[in-house]
Amino acid sequence: MKIMIKIILLLLCAQSAFTQTARIPESVRSTFEGIWQHKNKLQTNSLKIQFEPRKDYALFTDIGAGFAPSKTFHVHLKGNQLVLPAVRNQNDSIEMEIINGKLFLRTIPVEWDAQGKFIKADTSRQERRIFKRIKK
Repeated sequence: MKIMIKIILLLLCAQSAFTQTARIPESVRSTFEGIWQHKNKLQTNSLKIQFEPRKDYALFTDIGAGFAPSKTFHVHLKGNQLVLPAVRNQNDSIEMEIINGKLFLRTIPVEWDAQGKFIKADTSRQERRIFKRIKK
């Protein structure tokens, strides 16, 4: 009986060790979290960044101009940036960074081969947009 209890306790401890993940610090969460907006002459582009409790990723929702359905992605913290890796036929590589209270979003096109394998990121064609926070 004692052996059975020890085995159960060992399994429970092992399971809790695997479920713990590196959490994103609260200072980073408060810096990025909110609704951000970029305006130009023709349209307004909006996005939302939110964090789930006890998760190691953020939810990045591209609201756009509101004409098409929004898309939500998981972005991960890398240094002081939130990063969305490229996925073939879905999105380019995206990096987000806060500078002086503004969100700098860089989109970097990625090249793929015929088999769908990543070749390289074309940093010479990257686009940058600056967003202002409209709601925290």
